[in-house]
Amino acid sequence: MPLDFDALAGVPPYPPAGKAAIVTGGSSGIGRSTALALHRAGWSVCITARRAEALEETLRLMRAQPGSADGSAQALKATSFAGDITSEETVLALFKHAYEQLGQIDLVFCNAGVSTAAVPLFDLPLADWNKAVSTNLTATFLCAREAFRYMSPERGGKGGRIIVNGSISAAVPRPHSAPYTASKHGCTGLTKSLALDGRAHNIAVSQIDIGNASSDMTERMRTGPGVMQADGSLRQEPVMDREHAAREVVHIAEMPLSVNVQFVTIQATKMPSMIGRG
Repeated sequence: MPLDFDALAGVPPYPPAGKAAIVTGGSSGIGRSTALALHRAGWSVCITARRAEALEETLRLMRAQPGSADGSAQALKATSFAGDITSEETVLALFKHAYEQLGQIDLVFCNAGVSTAAVPLFDLPLADWNKAVSTNLTATFLCAREAFRYMSPERGGKGGRIIVNGSISAAVPRPHSAPYTASKHGCTGLTKSLALDGRAHNIAVSQIDIGNASSDMTERMRTGPGVMQADGSLRQEPVMDREHAAREVVHIAEMPLSVNVQFVTIQATKMPSMIGRG
């Protein structure tokens, strides 16, 4: 039986009993898979996204899992909040709803994100730029700021963890991806700043960079002509099951707050990424 080094060192267990998480972008893809994985691991979960019907399907899947809410106070809870988290008012309402429904907030997975069409910079609409920055970066900031407010011991919290869904593209961009790349590069800077500021408040902040996980956003990578490479050619790329990314999020989430995985990359083994792209 492996030794529990945290117990030997007197480190309090984390997450605490009744652990609760918010997952943004929980209506599909990585967000849905992560919400389900957290719920299976014993977390109560609040999911959010714009599409109410898709959120309901995620809720149905969570509630069908063993241990989900059955009317007892001890049962795991699953709840949703439909809205646009690029709006400050929506984020404030989301966290209020999650806290009222779950009783605490121990984890926030800032997962919601969008990609934009591969358009040469000459023809790039400002609307595409604003869409990427507002969803990928501004919404992440708004959720992280609110997480600090609920988690900080100075405000009655117990500490907690924020995990940001970054991107390999922040370091190694694809052609014609200025809005997406810049927004994800901003997330990396935000993660570093939050991790530094969070130390004083018992808040750990991590970033997971996910490469080619199966989702609606990556469907075009494995079908038709594929996606543009650095040399201008089109090529299909391998895609991994998004469940692997979800399990990695759970792995980070369940570490004690005395430990932080600052950055982690998980990707399809043969995708052209850090080696072979750019």
